[in-house]
Amino acid sequence: MKNKTLLKYHSWTGLIAGLFLILMGISGTILVFQHDIEDVLWKDYIQVENFEGLNIDQGFQKIQQEYGQWDIRLMHFEENEALIFNLRKPTERLFVFVHPTSGEIIKEVNELTTFTRWLLKFHYSFQSGPWGRLVVLIVGVLFFISLLTGLIVYRKSIMDTLLFRTRIKKKNKRSFYSSLHRIVGVWALLLNLLLVITGTVLAWTVTQSGFNPPAAAQTPAFIAPIETALEEIKVTKPHFTPTYIRLPLNEQGYVVIYGIYEGDPFYFSEFGNYFLVDHRTGEITGEIKITKADLSTQLSNTLIPLHFGQYGGIWSKLLYALVGLSGPFLSISGFIIWRQGKKRKKKKRLKARKKQEKVPEEIIF
Repeated sequence: MKNKTLLKYHSWTGLIAGLFLILMGISGTILVFQHDIEDVLWKDYIQVENFEGLNIDQGFQKIQQEYGQWDIRLMHFEENEALIFNLRKPTERLFVFVHPTSGEIIKEVNELTTFTRWLLKFHYSFQSGPWGRLVVLIVGVLFFISLLTGLIVYRKSIMDTLLFRTRIKKKNKRSFYSSLHRIVGVWALLLNLLLVITGTVLAWTVTQSGFNPPAAAQTPAFIAPIETALEEIKVTKPHFTPTYIRLPLNEQGYVVIYGIYEGDPFYFSEFGNYFLVDHRTGEITGEIKITKADLSTQLSNTLIPLHFGQYGGIWSKLLYALVGLSGPFLSISGFIIWRQGKKRKKKKRLKARKKQEKVPEEIIF
């Protein structure tokens, strides 16, 4: 395929996806710092007084009394801090902060009204339900095509750009933005490819779930003590740190204790390792370890950490934030290049037309 044709595909896919990429890029950049923002916003609810040790079972009992028919998940259980439960129904979600010792409910927050969670939903659906998720999926595919065609079109200048041999041209506005577009695009290429591939796969997953919502939870009334299972795991698996606990959705389900093993690669999420606990007896009946899973499961488990930069420290977050903003910049600069190109072609056509219409003067004798 000729470069001219590839450039046309590159331009049109970028233009069509442009506005959406601006919105997704800005929201994604903010979401890199999601947990840091939530730590600040939830500060008053997380800090507790009269702490006398974690009583997770007490917290679960209180939540089951008040929110029996919800999908119940414990997402935070640290010393000297409130227990944070995430409760879900098909169209509702709550955060409930519970005192870690007494089980007293401190605060109930509608998840869908919090800044970060509203923004997260906007990022993957534009707050427009299943059809919004489908739009995000289509935009992801278009952005991938734009990146791929851009990679092929500018392949000869990639090394020069990476070795700082490509200069910013200031001849005119189109040359300036074209050179800047190329430099930013090349430097952000690898991470942008990572973001668009992981993001598109995630978009496919959430689109499927959007059109096939899960059934309402029917959480069993009786749950055996979970702390007993946690103590057993602590003794038998000292390198495992529990991070998330989910109650069964029905009588046939299990209590699931998720967590991280010391030494696991940074790109695996906390949901790759888990223990299955019989909710009637409290007996541990199974264990799944991500490092021993098949390749497909491992790849699936890396999607969220790699897409949102949920690893490393402040420097990796800043890198993700900068690359996240490169998408909006490439969209805007690409639009300017396209507009300037149209003006240039229009001027050429007008000039050619005037030349054709010009009648030579007659020679008078």
